[in-house]
Amino acid sequence: MVVRRTVIQERAVSQDIENAVHSYRLVDEAIQSLEWTLAHKPEIGVHRRGRFWVYMQDGFKIHKIPEIVVLYSFSDDAVILHAIVFRPPS
Repeated sequence: MVVRRTVIQERAVSQDIENAVHSYRLVDEAIQSLEWTLAHKPEIGVHRRGRFWVYMQDGFKIHKIPEIVVLYSFSDDAVILHAIVFRPPS
């Protein structure tokens, strides 16, 4: 059975995403992809101490889509995005 969790962005994450929209192309689509991935398979990231996980989504240099690194936690019902970093694609 496939479990889809609700994705919750902390306020700072939402603001960082809004700021990235002005610097990079296709940020909204990249975030949709990241959220879909984490909602369906949050274990894909690297487990850090305690309840935190880190996931990196590759960027695409030709299309100027940023690399995205996110710090998150999850439960059976939700994925919470605690911090996000956008980096120029390599």
